[in-house]
This record gives sequence, structure tokens and C-alpha cells, in this order.
Amino acid sequence: MLFKMKAANRSILVFLLAGSLTQLDAQTVTKIDSNYANYYYQQRVEYFNKMPHQKNEVVFLGNSITERGEWQEILSGYKYPIVNRGVGGDNSFGILARMDEILAAKPRAIFLMDGINDQFRKLPYDVSINNYKRIIEKIKRQSPETKIYIESALPINEDMTKEPYTKGRNVLVPGLNERIRQLAEQEHITFIDICPLFQDEQGKLKKEVTPDGVHLVPSAYITWVEFLKNKHYL
Repeated sequence: MLFKMKAANRSILVFLLAGSLTQLDAQTVTKIDSNYANYYYQQRVEYFNKMPHQKNEVVFLGNSITERGEWQEILSGYKYPIVNRGVGGDNSFGILARMDEILAAKPRAIFLMDGINDQFRKLPYDVSINNYKRIIEKIKRQSPETKIYIESALPINEDMTKEPYTKGRNVLVPGLNERIRQLAEQEHITFIDICPLFQDEQGKLKKEVTPDGVHLVPSAYITWVEFLKNKHYL
């Protein structure tokens, strides 16, 4: 009888401890904001879906930094069609979700540049890198002849930004870029570090190349394209 009571007490104690640990885990789990499918995103995707594909497309893929680039104009007369697949506010989840439309054209090359919106949402590096990996694997599986270029995330200049979600984020960019570089090496694809083009000696986005601390002035894209050409990526 005594043995049974002790066994019962041990069971109750284990149950209580398990409950306490469950509550602790629930309190310490970081909520991941993976939302991307807002109204603007949906409108851009609808636009992309209605656009006819062209043979040998060269795709610039990313968020608002990519979307704001006048790639077609800067590269007018280029031997292959230039396609802008940037979506303002997009993150790595959103890019992954719209890869089927991009890959339907079996593009010649994809220049992927993303990352800062993941940091604005406080996504852990592992989450972002896993999404990058899934994007790369999807390209290799559905369009194996497509050349993949993965570009570094750009720093920001928090002295110029106003939104609270931008604060304390620039310090995270170098760590993300190092993980992206490692992934590119593992996947045997080209990593392009564009940070030196636009950052100052403190690792901030140069004031002269940004209107708001996050995005680039139009002329900066000319510098960007010239760099890609000089490196023979274009």
C-alpha cells in the first residue's frame, strides 16, 4: 500500500513538472512573423501571373530594393530579356511562395537579393537560411539550367530611418550575409557581395545613396549593374 502511494505521488510530481515545463516552453517560444500575403503582394503576384514569359529571361528577384530598380532601362539593349520580380515588403517566405511563376519561364539566370525584411520581422537566421535553401533547391529541381546568383542583403542606416521596427537591425546584417555566403558555398552557387558598393566604413548604408536609410537612390542601380557587368555576371 505504501509502495502504491509513493508511486502515485511520483506520478503526480512528474505530471506537475511536465505541466510547468510546458508552460515555460510556451512562454519562451518566440513568435515568428512570416506574414507576406498582404494586398500589395497579391496585386503584384496577379500582375506577374498575367505577364507573358520570354525565352532566356534574366530575373531580378527580391523585395522593394529590387522592385525599385529600373533594370530593364539600365540594361536596355542587353542580349537577353530583363525581368523585375521585386515586391515591396516581401520576405523569404513570400519569395518562396511565388517561385512557380518565375520558374515557369525556365529563366536563364536569377539574381536573388533579400533578407532585410526578415530582420525587420526578427526572423532567426536559421529560418531565413532554410527558406533560401528551399528556394535554391526549387530552382535546381524545376529549372536545372538556370544560373543562380545570390546577393548579399544590404545594410541600412538607422540614423535616417523612422520606423521602430528598423532600429537595432543593421547589426544583424553581417551575420545573415555570412550565413548566406556559407549556404552559397554549400550549394555550389555564386555569392555576390554588393555591400562594399554602398556601405560606409561603419557598415551603414551611405547617406548619399539612400533617401530613407533603407532603399537606394535611382543612380545607385547604375553602379550596381556596372559592378555585375565588370564581374561578368551579366
